[in-house]
Amino acid sequence: MKGLPKFCEEPCFSADRVYNKNEFVFLSLTVRKEQTLLIEEKTKEPRQEAPSAPPVKRGQKLRSRWAQFQCSRLLRKHRFRRRTQYHMNNLSQKLRGSAVVLTVGEALYALGFAAEYTVVRAGRNVAALLRWLWHGIRNVLHEVAVMAFPGAAQMFKDLFGPVFLFFRGIGSLLVHARNVRKKQGFGAAIKASAHFFADGIRRNMKLLPRMAMYVLPACMLAVFVTVYNQTIQKPYALAVQVNGQTVGYVANEEVFNLAREDVMERINYAGTDKTEWTIEPTYTISVAHQTMDESQTADAILKSASDEISEGTALYLDGELTAVCSNGDALRSYLDQMLEPYEQEYLGDENVTVGFNKSVLLEDGIYFNDSFEDDNSIESMLTGVQQQEKVYTVQAGDTLWAIAQKNDLTFKELCALNTNFKGAALTETSNIQEGDQLIVTKEEATLEVRITKIETRQEEIPFTTETTRSNEYTKGTTKTLQEGENGLRMVTLQNVYDTNGTLLEQTVLSTQTIKEAVPKKVVVGTKKVTNSTQYITGSGQFIWPVPNYRYCSRWYGSGHKGVDICAPAGTPIYASASGKVTKAGYERGGAGTGYGYSVIISHSGGYTTVYAHCLSLTVSAGQSVRQGQLIGYVGSTGRSSGNHCHFEIRRNGSYLAPQNFFPGKR
Repeated sequence: MKGLPKFCEEPCFSADRVYNKNEFVFLSLTVRKEQTLLIEEKTKEPRQEAPSAPPVKRGQKLRSRWAQFQCSRLLRKHRFRRRTQYHMNNLSQKLRGSAVVLTVGEALYALGFAAEYTVVRAGRNVAALLRWLWHGIRNVLHEVAVMAFPGAAQMFKDLFGPVFLFFRGIGSLLVHARNVRKKQGFGAAIKASAHFFADGIRRNMKLLPRMAMYVLPACMLAVFVTVYNQTIQKPYALAVQVNGQTVGYVANEEVFNLAREDVMERINYAGTDKTEWTIEPTYTISVAHQTMDESQTADAILKSASDEISEGTALYLDGELTAVCSNGDALRSYLDQMLEPYEQEYLGDENVTVGFNKSVLLEDGIYFNDSFEDDNSIESMLTGVQQQEKVYTVQAGDTLWAIAQKNDLTFKELCALNTNFKGAALTETSNIQEGDQLIVTKEEATLEVRITKIETRQEEIPFTTETTRSNEYTKGTTKTLQEGENGLRMVTLQNVYDTNGTLLEQTVLSTQTIKEAVPKKVVVGTKKVTNSTQYITGSGQFIWPVPNYRYCSRWYGSGHKGVDICAPAGTPIYASASGKVTKAGYERGGAGTGYGYSVIISHSGGYTTVYAHCLSLTVSAGQSVRQGQLIGYVGSTGRSSGNHCHFEIRRNGSYLAPQNFFPGKR
């Protein structure tokens, strides 16, 4: 072979010998090694004395040695990789040539094939079984239908056969008439159509009994409708009777009861001399042509019971009879004059409505003569003071919130009444001492003008804090991963003012988020913590409903049914556990009187939780909520003395102390 050294000029292969793979690899490596040695010998030349090199600096020596070290390290790494690869290749070749490995591989392949075959066969058998069951069920249902409804196919054929023949005959008639018209004209077409129709009737005379099956039900339906309109639909009512004489008709018993209460109210208002009256109207079921409402019924009862009556106009304030006058137009004019200046001021403003502090109703009717008052007396009564100003003297141990609660006031209302306490407005930071006097009730007229405005404002959405626990940090270590940022929302409010511009009532109508709040992310170390308190209930784990606010002004006990969690207005309130909202709303629509906007959530195990005095709610009755879901915002609605969340835990109607579930919070 050309290019090979003398000791390698012998051919590596011969016609009479076959080398195996390992021998071939060994011969190849030997040839490469000898070639390398031969090249190194040929390239050797006599070395000349090199000129003396300039002195090497210390920094250059260090860099040179570091480069040599890196090169040697790289070469060692490369050699190690080559040796490892070589040994791995040898091991792989030995394993592939091993009979044991081949046997194990064939066994694993056979096992996998058997498993796959078994699964496929089982799947086919299950599918076949399901098909068999489906066909069996279908056949059974078919047999049941045939047994239960024999002759159903023939019945449908008998019912709809005439209809099918009728429409097919109409189509044939139109085709025949069109062909005749093309050949003989319009008159001949009409004549031919009449003959065609008559022949069709003669050929299908046997279908007339079937047609009666359609005509007779229609006639029966018409008869039923006529009877219903003449008898059943005729209005039935209650005939009101006084001393055996019918005075009118009412639609139902509720109208009758309301009319009777109205009569008794008119009798009581007339004076003490009328208290002995005993008017006992009765009712019977009768056919009526015209019914009366409760007011008309009360008038009819009084007309039949006494002669000491006259027509007049009654004034009802919040549903209570307040005054009766003979001239209702004059009273209406006076009420309009009270509202007119403010209506003119806000004329054209759709967001402002003017009304009274009480619901006003003028009802024309029959009243006792002793009940009537002159117009001047009624006007003086309406503008007079209903409630006098009351002063409270501060006692030892009193707080502003306690004083407000004693006098059925909110803390905000108490501050609004005392705008000149020691020369300044009353606030949370005001220093009260024993002997100080606070106004707890203001003068209030019987009827006052109220101005209701729909206003919008921007509020910040407080950011929440997401706390995670990590064993990488020791207990007590806190690390902030992300700073929180407050969001922004647009709040639509319904504010009620008096004529002096004092805010009396505020209701949140809607909220719209403009910018979402960015939560604060905090990591708390737990490395050395061995004990932890679990707040377990029958429905799982209760969580603190107002995160990041641990201060509580009052706990369960001494007549207090829950815990008051203090927090700024607008702070989010979250569901303490998963459940279903049973009540949500204001006052009686929620948890009850004095609770303002409140929510009751029912949980499993007989547990319920209550969240009261909210600024607004985000859930409604019947809605399912999960633990940690937003249900409202902290406020001071209802009978409250400051912004807080009144939180209760109940079980089967019994109140439980929240401090027993959250011992670490106190």
